[in-house]
Amino acid sequence: MFRLIRQALLMGLLLLAVAGVAEAGIKLTSEMTIERVAQPGERYRGSLRLQNTDAATAEAKVYQTDYSFVADGSIDYGAPGQLERSNAKWITLSTELVRISAGGIEELTFEVQVPREKGLSGTYWSMIMVEPIPKDSAELAEPLPERTTRIRQLIRYGVQVVTHIGQSGEAGLVFTNPGLISEDGKRIFHIDAENTGSRWLRPSVWLELYRQDGAPVGKFQGPRQRLYPGTSAQFQVDLGETPPGKYLGLVVADGTGDELYGANVELEIE
Repeated sequence: MFRLIRQALLMGLLLLAVAGVAEAGIKLTSEMTIERVAQPGERYRGSLRLQNTDAATAEAKVYQTDYSFVADGSIDYGAPGQLERSNAKWITLSTELVRISAGGIEELTFEVQVPREKGLSGTYWSMIMVEPIPKDSAELAEPLPERTTRIRQLIRYGVQVVTHIGQSGEAGLVFTNPGLISEDGKRIFHIDAENTGSRWLRPSVWLELYRQDGAPVGKFQGPRQRLYPGTSAQFQVDLGETPPGKYLGLVVADGTGDELYGANVELEIE
């Protein structure tokens, strides 16, 4: 395995995960990632735009969490301020309860105060959660008849608030666990990637495939995925109609800019 690095700075957008199943009521209609560049001691403001699509007044609670994920698909919405690079403690919400009249629109504001501390560098992040309060909440407290149960659909919107400390910090990428799987009749190459640096990146990953004699077979493009420092994700590449055989491969990740990362792999397609 090798790593080819040409230092550069990365700015990008990270799309945040949404959990639950949608229903009528309060909807988030603004961006799901709010990203700013700031210096230690600086203060900035942001806002979320919410709309009530119901025919009656609706409410939602607003709270904070941390956010991290790993390559096996696990996602952790931990207590705010627990992650080393959490900025949750820097954030002050304008309210913890939103009430919007039928068809109305409300702007939820927040303020970020970056600490005046030495040593701040790279990317810091956390989440603001907006969770609509179901109208049947009171009913849920009532006892159920024997051998019955209730199923309630809920949605909560997670908005990632990302703070980059100036142009400081560097991304780093390490590849592990390459392999092949068969999925829906397709041959899929997969490999895990972890951001070992201090600044986020959104790499484009592809696999360059060669026969044992060095003859090129093709370049297979994978998706982009955003990686915070300390997080990891599995990247998958469809190998299409590549015939069975033994191959040499070069996995390349372009962090956008002058950042390139790579790993040598050996594949056997059956």
